[in-house]
Amino acid sequence: MPNTINRVWRIARPIDGLPCPDDFTLTHEPLPEPGEGQVLMRTLYIGIAPGVRPLMPYAGAAPDVAQRGKPDQPNDQQPDPSRIRVGERMRSGIVPSSSPFAGGTVGQVIRSHHPNYREGDYIFGGRYWQDYEVVDGDASLRINPADLPIEADLSLIGRSSFTAWVGWKHYCNARAGETIVVSAAAGNIGMLVCQLARDAGLRVIGIASGAEKCAFVMQELGADACIDRSRDDVGEALDRLTPDGVDIYFDNVGGNVRNAIYTRLRMHGRLIVCGMAAEYNGAEQGTLPTGAILARRLRIEGFVVLDHDADYTAFREDIASMWHAGRLRWRQHIFEGLEQAPVALAACLSGRSSGGKILVRVAEDTGKDQSPAR
Repeated sequence: MPNTINRVWRIARPIDGLPCPDDFTLTHEPLPEPGEGQVLMRTLYIGIAPGVRPLMPYAGAAPDVAQRGKPDQPNDQQPDPSRIRVGERMRSGIVPSSSPFAGGTVGQVIRSHHPNYREGDYIFGGRYWQDYEVVDGDASLRINPADLPIEADLSLIGRSSFTAWVGWKHYCNARAGETIVVSAAAGNIGMLVCQLARDAGLRVIGIASGAEKCAFVMQELGADACIDRSRDDVGEALDRLTPDGVDIYFDNVGGNVRNAIYTRLRMHGRLIVCGMAAEYNGAEQGTLPTGAILARRLRIEGFVVLDHDADYTAFREDIASMWHAGRLRWRQHIFEGLEQAPVALAACLSGRSSGGKILVRVAEDTGKDQSPAR
């Protein structure tokens, strides 16, 4: 029987620390109807990334990392639209955005009122945790499944990978022979940075949680070593592995790990702030003594990938070419079913996964036989 109900995850309450399923409500809602220039897509995969947590409501004081953008005050006539408030739909994509590169889900076109899309086409551009979604055709991309698997637009050539590519290309200023440390090295961003640095002739030290992830970072991504942050003292391990210090730290986690590496940066070292996953739930807070910046001539730079949309096409072509040439290894951790989305987010934020890009498979790719009733 054709589907006529649209399951939608919404934020149920302000969240204290690590999100859990009770912080969300799975509602059953009518199917949306596409307007002019829009399409109705059936969601097949949702991409899960830690960067969404600072946009979600906090039960107490929000950590420093969440204090960005426009304040959402009760008397503010135009609250920050990027934040997700209680009662609103949970999402993975970027809102608001007219960019075709801002999606967080991939799926299949069910109905189209846009000249560039036909029923049955695969599409990247959904933003919400739900079965069916209306998206603007001009703010989406048609996917060619003959080129790459459809979920690659959320992983291999997705926004997290784009973040890694931008950070490496524009901010690391790396030179062959230098030592780079990459935190969350088994995650979507870390996977790509490790491999790009390895190919450029750097000594690569990864940091990950658990023996399985560390083995993946060394044996498949080609890192020279990997520190298990769940078992090892990061500072002591670095003293053993890099007695002369670290040239570049590509930081995806912030918090206590950043503190340990910061004190071991060499003269003219670079700290590239890409993410702060350890601080998103308020459990850790990174602090940097400023005297070392001057004494060791350090460069500390953060970046936001939204500033680099003009590079997105070049990135996709570069990474797809490397993939087809056999120069990249990739891993995905897939949670089955829309109902598992909150569990997947908690795993992403806590590091409790097997590594790789975390995805939720909402529906099987079975073509047009699951189209909703009109």
